[in-house]
Amino acid sequence: MDRSAGTTPSSEAATDAAADSSSAELVTAPAKEEGFHWRRALSESFTFLVIEQAYVVHTDFNWVVSENGVPFNHFWRDYKQSLSEWVHSGWNDGDPNWFGYVGHPIQGALTGFIQIQNDPSSEKLEFSRTKAYWLSRFKATLWNAAYSTQWNLGPLSEVTVEKYGTKTRPPWNYNGSFPCSRHCLTGVGQIDIVMTPLGGTGWLIGEDFLDSKVVRRVEDATQNRFLIDTARVALNPIRGGANMLHGNRPWYRASRDTRAVTLFSDHKPAVSARETEKTQAPDHGDVFLGYSHMGPVRCQAISSSVKVVCDPVSARASNLSGWDASMEKKYLRYFGAVADFSGQYGGVTQRNFLFGVRGGAAIGRFRPFAQALFGAVRTREVGFASLKSDTSFAEDLGAGLDFRLMHLLSWRLQADEVKTGSPTYERRNLRLASGLAVRF
Repeated sequence: MDRSAGTTPSSEAATDAAADSSSAELVTAPAKEEGFHWRRALSESFTFLVIEQAYVVHTDFNWVVSENGVPFNHFWRDYKQSLSEWVHSGWNDGDPNWFGYVGHPIQGALTGFIQIQNDPSSEKLEFSRTKAYWLSRFKATLWNAAYSTQWNLGPLSEVTVEKYGTKTRPPWNYNGSFPCSRHCLTGVGQIDIVMTPLGGTGWLIGEDFLDSKVVRRVEDATQNRFLIDTARVALNPIRGGANMLHGNRPWYRASRDTRAVTLFSDHKPAVSARETEKTQAPDHGDVFLGYSHMGPVRCQAISSSVKVVCDPVSARASNLSGWDASMEKKYLRYFGAVADFSGQYGGVTQRNFLFGVRGGAAIGRFRPFAQALFGAVRTREVGFASLKSDTSFAEDLGAGLDFRLMHLLSWRLQADEVKTGSPTYERRNLRLASGLAVRF
């Protein structure tokens, strides 16, 4: 007689009971509440800060290097002067009105969206007259206010980079001329501290309103994804920018779309039968090595775009050829930290040491990107009895394109404008580079 056959029903019943009990425990166990994503929110805010400062350095390069050609020279002395000037300043900071009443509210709206998309309790809320909605937007205002205060008065702010309110940058008249006799402008004022959080919150709520009342109607009226996505981006442009910092497409909506996978996600994307995890190309960064060429040099006066004669060392820093090596480590889906080193040779020997942020997105086999880098350029004469060398602060703004050749290997084409200078002149070179990029 088979005893196991006789005991099977009771064993199965016991097993089912145990499974039901286990399932009940799983169902009744309270889910752990997801908290605010501090790391991601700070990373996105810092990336936005670097992009903004790249614009500041590019447009006001002469003031960035006004202290003997070195940024942040006499930092604490100048910072205290700037804060003292701000305390005694009025409303106007000397910028055009659209800067204070449009530009800074846009900045505030974007940083507010950064807070919202990193707060699980806020990201799916749409415009409504509920307490939860208004509390979530109040928290976004606080994040916006903290960012804007840092941008205006913090240690990595406009005043410290552009030296507003310091003795190095004297006050100017309303027409921009020096010296100032009365009603002087210093570049610091209370307008941005007030308008950025208040105007930014108003802009953010306005985009929420349009998304809820207009975009929703477009979605109900058509299934055409192009029209829907166009309406989303057109009526919520600032949310679209924050989406990209978050690793989502500009038209993404947390309230009604499937969450996009980012590098911070805990869940891996689904892998098809044809494309296993082993065959998927890694996308954590890349290492690049290639040929580079520096074009003709152009020097211009520090206070205008008038072309001037370069100093002897700078004049020979033209038509140089050499190598370029860089490494990018991604920390957001579309953004990575970059270290770039290069050497060019010809009339002089030049070394570039640059660091910054690169942003790009893959489109099939192509990955277009743009980058903002800062650092130093060291130029040294060759073949002269008395050698001369010069080290100066440098800014590099560029763009490029990676074409995927195979699993881990891409070919890169890149063009950058490298700007160096001193308190008296600016020097600009176009740098072209091409070579192989290996992903990891």
